[in-house]
Amino acid sequence: MGAYSILLVDDEPELLEVCQETLSDDGHRVRTASNGLEALAVLQGGGVDLVVSDLRMPRLDGLGLIRKVAELGLEVEIIFLTGYGTVENAVECLKLGAADYLLKPFDIDQLRAAVHKALAEREMKLEQKKIGNLVRMLNLSQALTERKDMRGLVREFLDQVRKAFEPEGIAMFFSADLGPGLSQSIQIGPFFKRAESRAWFAELSASLLRQGRPKLLDPATMSQALGQNLGDMARVSAMAAPVAAGLAGSGVVAALRGPSRPAYTLTDLQLFTVFASHASSCFESFSACSRLQDMNEEIVTSFVNAVEAKDTYTGGHSARVSAYARRLGQALSLTSAEITLLDRAGTLHDIGKIGVPDQILNKPSTLTEEERLVIRRHPAMGREILAKVSSLAEILPVIASHHERFDGSGYPSGLAGTDIPLASRIISVVDGYEAMTSTRSYHRARSREEALAILDAGANAQWDSDLVRVWRRVCLEAEGD
Repeated sequence: MGAYSILLVDDEPELLEVCQETLSDDGHRVRTASNGLEALAVLQGGGVDLVVSDLRMPRLDGLGLIRKVAELGLEVEIIFLTGYGTVENAVECLKLGAADYLLKPFDIDQLRAAVHKALAEREMKLEQKKIGNLVRMLNLSQALTERKDMRGLVREFLDQVRKAFEPEGIAMFFSADLGPGLSQSIQIGPFFKRAESRAWFAELSASLLRQGRPKLLDPATMSQALGQNLGDMARVSAMAAPVAAGLAGSGVVAALRGPSRPAYTLTDLQLFTVFASHASSCFESFSACSRLQDMNEEIVTSFVNAVEAKDTYTGGHSARVSAYARRLGQALSLTSAEITLLDRAGTLHDIGKIGVPDQILNKPSTLTEEERLVIRRHPAMGREILAKVSSLAEILPVIASHHERFDGSGYPSGLAGTDIPLASRIISVVDGYEAMTSTRSYHRARSREEALAILDAGANAQWDSDLVRVWRRVCLEAEGD
């Protein structure tokens, strides 16, 4: 066993001298104090592994000392020395977290054995805590990487904080809104129901953001700050750490516990700060990826606009197909992710027409076989264009297959039935409907009834009959509205 820092506390100078000499000879760094208040001042300075203290002392006795240690969240082992008349108090100290007690008079070997045992248990406890902290970090990392949106990231982070630190209240304050469904502040727990609490922590967060550092707040500090307004409710232990959120700005996360729970310690704050730092990396990475994705899609969407500008008759076609696809997806009870995919695919389904000559796109008469082959290349061309944008990988099969026919006579691959992706079959139905109900260079706009009749006639040939039936219902319900 290596050298440790030990604090001896007793109002008997002779006993202090003997114990100090013995433990110093064993290689430990030993300091002394004559009462609980002196000991507390040393402990608050940090760096003490073990306290060996008398129970009966002036100014602050052993029971008062261990209660203060618990209240302040000081991580130190304590062995109590007691006479026969105070065994009950020693047992009470064990209940409060003391490592052991020795009955006076004791011999030096008993002291050595008790100190060795307490320090060995401390090593085991710290090692277990390190392993536990590593497990918590791994859980946090895995949980955050599984989230695909900022709202999900924030909720998962708060859930991991709750599991790791068991707070009775959590709050996050940001310098800007984080996105849909998230405001500049989030508060959980009864403590934050009080306006005074929210206001005080908001001011603290602003201060910590300026300083860029974490903060540990003991119950005495919190009571002094909020006791006048909150009374005993203010005696909480709290910690706060900065969190970066990329383009959404920066913020602070705070966790607190009431007086019935052990106070947070510097070790807790260190892990809490690591949690906040890891979350910051995830938030910033997500924000950067989202911005890059938005930029990529803005570029691609500009190509869509360029395609529609080539044909004076198709302005707004892609936006309408996208809206129709969402409506059909909702009627089919698809998931939000599937509907988002339909939305994107609907917007980008004709991107390949950027490579089709204007004279073919706008030709009012029947296309030649050669011109028809050029037109039929646009789904494959669209897939090639969008393949360069990694965030759009999911919609590539949809784009490539939106002109396949249910009977297998479509293009480019001749897929049939359910071999055609569902999203492609949906796009095919609403794309056909939108084209029929819009004026084109080669036909007038048809009525809703005419378009639905054509879809019915082409069911199980060009289109999936189940989807045609649902789309008919969607159109008729919209007409009823």
